[in-house]
Amino acid sequence: MKSLRVSQVARAENFLHDDDDEEGFRDEPSILKQAKITSSKHNSKKKARNSSSSKRGTNLSQNNNNSHMGQAHHRRSRTMRQRIALAIVIVITVIAIILASKHYRKHHNSGSKESTGIPVQGSNRREQFGYEIVQMGLSSGESFEDPSTPQSLALEWIADHDGAKLKPDDPWAYERYALVVLYYTTAGTDQVENDPNETGHWIESLNWMSESGICSWHGIVCEGDDPNEKVVSEDSNEFEHHGTVQSLELSMNGLMGSIPSELSALTSMFKLDLSKNHLGGTLPPSLEKATKLRDISVRDNQLTGRIPKNYCLELSNVRMLDFGENQLEGKIPYQIEHMTELHSLALDHNELTGTIPDLEELLKLNLLDLEDNEIEGRFPLKIVKMTNLVVLSLGSNHITGILPEQLEKLTRLEKLLLRNMNLRGTIPPEIFNKVTRLTELGLSDNKLSGEIPTTIGHLRDLHGFYLGENNLMGSIPRQIGLMADLTNLELQGNELKGTIPDLISTLNGLEHFDVARNHISGTIPSTIGHLHRLKTLFLQTNELEGGIPTEIGKLELLAEARLYENHLEGSMPRAVCELVRDEDLTYLGSDCNDQFTCDCCTKCFL
Repeated sequence: MKSLRVSQVARAENFLHDDDDEEGFRDEPSILKQAKITSSKHNSKKKARNSSSSKRGTNLSQNNNNSHMGQAHHRRSRTMRQRIALAIVIVITVIAIILASKHYRKHHNSGSKESTGIPVQGSNRREQFGYEIVQMGLSSGESFEDPSTPQSLALEWIADHDGAKLKPDDPWAYERYALVVLYYTTAGTDQVENDPNETGHWIESLNWMSESGICSWHGIVCEGDDPNEKVVSEDSNEFEHHGTVQSLELSMNGLMGSIPSELSALTSMFKLDLSKNHLGGTLPPSLEKATKLRDISVRDNQLTGRIPKNYCLELSNVRMLDFGENQLEGKIPYQIEHMTELHSLALDHNELTGTIPDLEELLKLNLLDLEDNEIEGRFPLKIVKMTNLVVLSLGSNHITGILPEQLEKLTRLEKLLLRNMNLRGTIPPEIFNKVTRLTELGLSDNKLSGEIPTTIGHLRDLHGFYLGENNLMGSIPRQIGLMADLTNLELQGNELKGTIPDLISTLNGLEHFDVARNHISGTIPSTIGHLHRLKTLFLQTNELEGGIPTEIGKLELLAEARLYENHLEGSMPRAVCELVRDEDLTYLGSDCNDQFTCDCCTKCFL
């Protein structure tokens, strides 16, 4: 019993020392104080009995056994204390979180009408939607700080006013959100509680901002829907369902503002057409996430900035890329060679600079239109490797060099438009031996010399023949008469001589005939009166002589005739004057001098 009491005292002392080392357990319980008193009495009695060695050995053995038992008990006690402490910490943390959450919701809800704030994960719909939108990377948290931003308005509408009441875990909700951001960005409205269409300036906005599924919204075609049926019956109930957007077409719809980055949420979209609107700003880099896009057209807007390089790397499925008629600047990204599925590339009428990058890998390209930019350098010979080209338009740039005869390899060409460049040399006749499908040939406003090749007679499908403002010599080839479908013939501003060929009369579809400012001689052929569709006749500043054929009076569609600065004789035929009196011929200009008189001309040249 005595040795057992010694063991209990030892355990009490160990417990006391442990408590002194641990913060929060420094006050001694009354049972420990009693243990210390008992220990003191026991030690004094133990000294009186130290003479008995046999008993001491026995007691020491018992004390060792009891000491081990005490240590095990101490470890269990300490583990229990640690668990209790951990439980207390957890309880305090949970209470703090609950109090903080209540404080945030109270503050957030009280000011929700004035400031949405950066979304956090919460319990109400707006917080939940906002949190998911930021987590998905559709909009930045900062875009919600101002309650008047399109993102804040779209968040408020879809969470609080949208009759569809989609849940935050509904994936269709976020395509809907992206479209609503587009609306608030480009429709000029900030209404969320009333019908936004009341102040929006979109031309057509059927079902937008309504509780109907986005598949019924104007300009949207969803997966599985027939776009042809949508056009016919857009106002029917057949398309009033939610779905995945595959096509967004809002061309000529009065859109203003910029293209929002949130359109990247439409990850299954394969066609985007926002052409012929009033959109400004830059092309959103985030659009690279819409990797299924095949057709992109933002033609005829006021977009600025550069073409994002990552479009060329990420949008590998794009077949039609039309950024024409904007204000884009900088170089054409050389990475565009990676867009090997391209069939049509139109970057015309911008402010692009630099040289034309290597495009020889774009073997599927049918159309290449870079007209009217600030592109420079020599004529890109590698283009002749793109043998599927149907349209090649590089005009109104600072491209120099000669017209390469290797163009004969582009046997599928239908339009060759190289106007207003700095091309020199002659027109290789070999080209028209093989390139015979041309419907339009534009080589005007260059520095081409030599004669017009007679091989142009192979161009039986030609509608437009533009060789004006060059240094071409020789005569007008008779083979022009073989171009039965020709509607526009421009040879003005050259050094051409000879006469107007009689075969010109075979061009029954000719509407515009211009050979002004040459050295054409002879008389005006009377067969010109057979051109019943002719609207403009420009023969001024040549060396024509004789009288004006009365047959010109048969050209009832003629609206403008310029015949001045020649050596004509006689007077203006009465039949021609009748066209002026009938107000069909609105401009008639000729010389008025001793050799030629005109009583009905709208413009006389003395």
